[in-house]
Amino acid sequence: LTMLKIFLAITLATIASAELSCEDCTAIGTTISNEASSQAGIKGQVDFLLAGGICIDAPAELECESNLPSFWTIIAGWLFSPEYGWYAPMFMCQDVCAARKTFTNTPSCDDCVTRIYGSTSYMADEQIQIQLIADLLRDGVCEEFSPDDVETCATALELVIPAALNMFAAADIQWAVDFCSVNMGCMEF
Repeated sequence: LTMLKIFLAITLATIASAELSCEDCTAIGTTISNEASSQAGIKGQVDFLLAGGICIDAPAELECESNLPSFWTIIAGWLFSPEYGWYAPMFMCQDVCAARKTFTNTPSCDDCVTRIYGSTSYMADEQIQIQLIADLLRDGVCEEFSPDDVETCATALELVIPAALNMFAAADIQWAVDFCSVNMGCMEF
Protein backbone atom coordinates (compact mmCIF):
# COMPACT_ATOMS: atom_id res chain seq x y z
CA LEU A 1 0.00 0.00 0.00
CA THR A 2 2.90 2.36 0.69
CA MET A 3 4.20 2.06 -2.87
CA LEU A 4 0.69 2.67 -4.17
CA LYS A 5 0.34 5.77 -2.00
CA ILE A 6 3.59 7.24 -3.27
CA PHE A 7 2.70 6.48 -6.89
CA LEU A 8 -0.75 8.03 -6.55
CA ALA A 9 0.64 11.14 -4.89
CA ILE A 10 3.17 11.65 -7.67
CA THR A 11 0.75 10.97 -10.50
CA LEU A 12 -2.00 13.11 -9.03
CA ALA A 13 0.43 16.01 -8.89
CA THR A 14 0.40 15.91 -12.67
CA ILE A 15 -3.36 16.46 -12.80
CA ALA A 16 -3.50 19.21 -10.18
CA SER A 17 -5.91 21.99 -10.93
CA ALA A 18 -5.24 25.65 -10.50
CA GLU A 19 -8.78 26.10 -9.18
CA LEU A 20 -9.20 23.16 -6.82
CA SER A 21 -8.58 23.98 -3.17
CA CYS A 22 -7.43 21.58 -0.48
CA GLU A 23 -10.84 21.82 1.16
CA ASP A 24 -12.64 21.12 -2.12
CA CYS A 25 -10.41 18.16 -2.94
CA THR A 26 -10.78 16.78 0.58
CA ALA A 27 -14.56 17.02 0.31
CA ILE A 28 -14.45 15.24 -3.05
CA GLY A 29 -12.14 12.48 -1.77
CA THR A 30 -14.11 11.96 1.42
CA THR A 31 -17.46 11.90 -0.36
CA ILE A 32 -16.41 9.48 -3.10
CA SER A 33 -14.67 7.23 -0.55
CA ASN A 34 -17.79 7.14 1.60
CA GLU A 35 -19.98 6.45 -1.44
CA ALA A 36 -17.68 3.74 -2.82
CA SER A 37 -17.39 1.95 0.53
CA SER A 38 -21.10 2.19 1.40
CA GLN A 39 -23.43 -0.78 1.09
CA ALA A 40 -25.17 0.82 -1.90
CA GLY A 41 -21.85 1.74 -3.52
CA ILE A 42 -20.49 -1.77 -3.14
CA LYS A 43 -23.70 -3.27 -4.53
CA GLY A 44 -23.40 -0.95 -7.53
CA GLN A 45 -19.79 -2.04 -8.05
CA VAL A 46 -20.74 -5.73 -7.85
CA ASP A 47 -23.59 -5.20 -10.33
CA PHE A 48 -21.22 -3.34 -12.67
CA LEU A 49 -18.57 -6.05 -12.43
CA LEU A 50 -21.02 -8.90 -12.97
CA ALA A 51 -22.68 -7.12 -15.90
CA GLY A 52 -19.22 -6.51 -17.36
CA GLY A 53 -18.47 -10.23 -17.34
CA ILE A 54 -15.87 -10.38 -14.59
CA CYS A 55 -16.72 -14.02 -13.89
CA ILE A 56 -16.61 -15.27 -17.49
CA ASP A 57 -13.01 -16.57 -17.32
CA ALA A 58 -13.06 -17.58 -13.66
CA PRO A 59 -12.59 -21.28 -12.93
CA ALA A 60 -15.81 -23.01 -11.87
CA GLU A 61 -14.39 -23.98 -8.47
CA LEU A 62 -14.19 -20.29 -7.51
CA GLU A 63 -17.97 -19.99 -7.84
CA CYS A 64 -17.36 -16.41 -8.91
CA GLU A 65 -20.93 -15.23 -9.37
CA SER A 66 -22.10 -16.48 -6.00
CA ASN A 67 -18.92 -15.48 -4.10
CA LEU A 68 -18.26 -12.10 -5.72
CA PRO A 69 -20.71 -10.06 -3.61
CA SER A 70 -19.18 -11.05 -0.26
CA PHE A 71 -15.63 -11.16 -1.66
CA TRP A 72 -15.93 -7.71 -3.22
CA THR A 73 -17.47 -6.29 -0.04
CA ILE A 74 -14.24 -7.07 1.80
CA ILE A 75 -12.05 -5.80 -1.04
CA ALA A 76 -14.06 -2.59 -1.54
CA GLY A 77 -14.02 -1.82 2.18
CA TRP A 78 -10.24 -1.95 2.02
CA LEU A 79 -9.77 -0.45 -1.44
CA PHE A 80 -12.08 2.53 -0.94
CA SER A 81 -11.56 3.21 2.77
CA PRO A 82 -12.00 6.94 3.48
CA GLU A 83 -8.91 6.82 5.70
CA TYR A 84 -6.38 5.01 3.51
CA GLY A 85 -8.11 3.87 0.32
CA TRP A 86 -7.88 4.79 -3.34
CA TYR A 87 -9.68 8.14 -3.07
CA ALA A 88 -8.64 9.00 0.51
CA PRO A 89 -7.91 12.74 0.70
CA MET A 90 -4.51 12.19 2.29
CA PHE A 91 -3.40 10.60 -0.99
CA MET A 92 -5.76 11.98 -3.62
CA CYS A 93 -5.24 15.57 -2.47
CA GLN A 94 -1.65 15.55 -1.34
CA ASP A 95 -0.48 17.83 -4.14
CA VAL A 96 -3.34 20.32 -3.79
CA CYS A 97 -3.11 20.48 0.00
CA ALA A 98 0.68 20.88 -0.10
CA ALA A 99 0.17 23.95 -2.30
CA ARG A 100 -2.19 25.33 0.37
CA LYS A 101 -4.71 26.58 -2.16
CA THR A 102 -7.87 27.91 -0.56
CA PHE A 103 -10.95 29.23 -2.28
CA THR A 104 -14.44 29.77 -0.97
CA ASN A 105 -16.22 28.77 -4.19
CA THR A 106 -17.64 25.39 -5.01
CA PRO A 107 -15.21 23.45 -7.22
CA SER A 108 -15.90 23.49 -10.93
CA CYS A 109 -17.28 20.28 -12.40
CA ASP A 110 -14.22 20.10 -14.63
CA ASP A 111 -11.87 20.18 -11.62
CA CYS A 112 -13.92 17.54 -9.80
CA VAL A 113 -14.19 15.20 -12.80
CA THR A 114 -10.52 15.63 -13.71
CA ARG A 115 -9.43 14.76 -10.17
CA ILE A 116 -11.67 11.68 -9.84
CA TYR A 117 -11.30 10.34 -13.33
CA GLY A 118 -7.56 11.03 -13.32
CA SER A 119 -7.18 8.96 -10.19
CA THR A 120 -9.45 6.21 -11.47
CA SER A 121 -7.55 5.89 -14.74
CA TYR A 122 -4.47 4.77 -12.79
CA MET A 123 -6.35 1.67 -11.69
CA ALA A 124 -5.36 0.14 -15.06
CA ASP A 125 -1.66 0.29 -14.22
CA GLU A 126 -0.37 -3.29 -13.96
CA GLN A 127 2.23 -2.43 -11.32
CA ILE A 128 -0.43 -0.86 -9.11
CA GLN A 129 -2.59 -3.95 -9.52
CA ILE A 130 0.30 -6.25 -8.55
CA GLN A 131 1.03 -4.09 -5.51
CA LEU A 132 -2.63 -4.04 -4.49
CA ILE A 133 -2.80 -7.82 -4.58
CA ALA A 134 0.35 -8.04 -2.46
CA ASP A 135 -1.04 -5.49 0.00
CA LEU A 136 -4.39 -7.28 0.24
CA LEU A 137 -2.63 -10.56 0.93
CA ARG A 138 -0.27 -8.97 3.46
CA ASP A 139 -3.19 -7.28 5.24
CA GLY A 140 -5.00 -10.60 5.69
CA VAL A 141 -7.96 -10.15 3.37
CA CYS A 142 -7.93 -13.85 2.50
CA GLU A 143 -7.74 -14.88 6.14
CA GLU A 144 -10.84 -12.76 6.72
CA PHE A 145 -12.77 -13.97 3.67
CA SER A 146 -11.72 -17.61 3.53
CA PRO A 147 -9.67 -18.69 6.55
CA ASP A 148 -9.92 -22.35 5.56
CA ASP A 149 -8.76 -21.83 1.98
CA VAL A 150 -6.37 -18.89 1.74
CA GLU A 151 -4.76 -20.30 -1.42
CA THR A 152 -8.01 -20.28 -3.40
CA CYS A 153 -8.73 -16.76 -2.15
CA ALA A 154 -5.28 -15.62 -3.32
CA THR A 155 -6.01 -17.09 -6.75
CA ALA A 156 -9.32 -15.25 -6.79
CA LEU A 157 -7.58 -11.97 -5.92
CA GLU A 158 -5.16 -12.48 -8.80
CA LEU A 159 -8.13 -12.84 -11.15
CA VAL A 160 -10.53 -10.28 -9.70
CA ILE A 161 -8.27 -7.31 -8.91
CA PRO A 162 -6.83 -6.76 -12.41
CA ALA A 163 -10.16 -7.45 -14.12
CA ALA A 164 -12.13 -5.16 -11.76
CA LEU A 165 -9.64 -2.30 -11.79
CA ASN A 166 -9.35 -2.42 -15.58
CA MET A 167 -13.15 -2.30 -15.83
CA PHE A 168 -13.34 0.69 -13.48
CA ALA A 169 -10.54 2.50 -15.35
CA ALA A 170 -12.24 1.90 -18.70
CA ALA A 171 -15.70 2.98 -17.52
CA ASP A 172 -17.38 5.86 -19.32
CA ILE A 173 -16.49 9.22 -17.72
CA GLN A 174 -20.20 9.96 -17.28
CA TRP A 175 -20.22 8.34 -13.82
CA ALA A 176 -17.67 10.93 -12.63
CA VAL A 177 -19.66 13.78 -14.20
CA ASP A 178 -22.82 12.53 -12.47
CA PHE A 179 -21.02 12.09 -9.14
CA CYS A 180 -19.60 15.61 -9.24
CA SER A 181 -22.87 17.21 -10.27
CA VAL A 182 -25.10 15.32 -7.83
CA ASN A 183 -22.85 14.70 -4.83
CA MET A 184 -20.55 17.69 -4.91
CA GLY A 185 -22.93 20.32 -6.32
CA CYS A 186 -20.13 21.56 -8.53
CA MET A 187 -20.44 24.59 -10.71
CA GLU A 188 -21.04 24.14 -14.42
CA PHE A 189 -18.19 23.12 -16.71
